[in-house]
Amino acid sequence: MEEYRGVKLVIRYCEERPPGSQGGFWMPPSLKDALASITAGKRDGCLARLAARREQLADTGRLRSPDYWNTEGKLPNGKHFYAIKVDKLRAYGWFSSRFPGVFYISHFAFKKGQKLAQQDTNRVIQNWRRIEEQDT
Repeated sequence: MEEYRGVKLVIRYCEERPPGSQGGFWMPPSLKDALASITAGKRDGCLARLAARREQLADTGRLRSPDYWNTEGKLPNGKHFYAIKVDKLRAYGWFSSRFPGVFYISHFAFKKGQKLAQQDTNRVIQNWRRIEEQDT
């Protein structure tokens, strides 16, 4: 599983590399899809700011709200999931109960409207169930 280690948190991605593609640059498919909706000239800047916010979250355990961070919908355990924000780009995720010190990024999305899209909530919950409720 892809992850980024900081001082306070490990950030893991629910999306995984295809089998056999080790090392080198890899971008989650949902991030590629979300970036396609952003003007080509702004993509590199969005990626740089997203990387900076990921690093800040991993190192400090928090982000400035509401500029960089929103509390979004509820998870089946009653806790919330969150959105790391860069313009209209969102990285949806949650703090793991099963793996302390881990923040999971479910997926990335381009936010088209004001409200959280139901498909994004459904996808976060599906990934949450796969990771937090898995028997091991």
